[in-house]
Amino acid sequence: MKRLRSDRPGLAPLELVIAVPLFLFIMALMINFGTVAAWRVRALAVARHAVWASRHPRNLALAPRPEYWPANAGLGSGGDADAPILDDPRVNLPVTRGPRLGSFVVNSELLDPAQGFRRGSSELTRDFPLLPTLGPYELRSRAPLLDNCWQYHQTSLPRYWHDRWAHRVTALYQLPTAGGNYLAMYVQAALAILNMPERPALLILDRDPEFPAYAQRFGWRGGGSPDFHPSLSSFCTTDLSVAHDEVERLLDRIGGVRPQQGPPRVNHVPSLAERMASAYINLYQSVIQELNNQLNAVPPPPPGQIAAIQAEIAQLQQWVGILSNFRQSLQNHGRR
Repeated sequence: MKRLRSDRPGLAPLELVIAVPLFLFIMALMINFGTVAAWRVRALAVARHAVWASRHPRNLALAPRPEYWPANAGLGSGGDADAPILDDPRVNLPVTRGPRLGSFVVNSELLDPAQGFRRGSSELTRDFPLLPTLGPYELRSRAPLLDNCWQYHQTSLPRYWHDRWAHRVTALYQLPTAGGNYLAMYVQAALAILNMPERPALLILDRDPEFPAYAQRFGWRGGGSPDFHPSLSSFCTTDLSVAHDEVERLLDRIGGVRPQQGPPRVNHVPSLAERMASAYINLYQSVIQELNNQLNAVPPPPPGQIAAIQAEIAQLQQWVGILSNFRQSLQNHGRR
């Protein structure tokens, strides 16, 4: 059987006339698709910019607008719905989600990571670059962000409490009340501290009047009495050995540690008495400097005032000498 062969090298003029509009239409659709895809990427970037620019302490109204985003296009941010479920078993541990931890009732919503979502949004309406009869197209993009930081104001604790010292555990667990006479014993111990005869002598630890008096006299900034009370460093553990080590370090800062050459080498830890002596030495030296500035002022103070200033400087220098000798005597002393 003889094979038929076509001698035509291409499309006939009539076929070409029919195909060209179809090719042009497909090309226009491709250009439109590429343009819309590019603006979709921009819209997603703007939505992400909006949600991050509105996180505390930022302010979306003060954030610079992306240069490529048209002035008539919208962007914003706000709250979002909670996540229906999080595929992570750690979010439901009894210690944070309860419903109970031993005999404690747990506030299961306080540390719920499914809550606290924010959403950035962007809206854009534009005309297609080709085939204008298609009409405009709209793009709406959303960018969710988990922004639950579990900050102090979310615990419903009193606002007048200092958030550094407030016991936030009371917002997470319903702790049982102390039974028996523990409450009465606690009140008695607190009253014994407040009424002890030695209490006035301990006011120097945080209410010494010298520091604010000199600050007011010479116009120093701050000027409050320093708080010399040693305190435990922040730590969170249920390991008794770790808590014991922290208490030992606190006692070292109270009683001091004498230096030893070793082995092992032990560095000197200044005691509370040394640190207080250094604070008063620095205070008196600063006062001496202020008084010397008054003596060197132009014009100089009256003769009677000069004599009073010189007498005060001599008194302060004597105190500095006494405190320096006292501090030096503590260099080789300590609780261990």
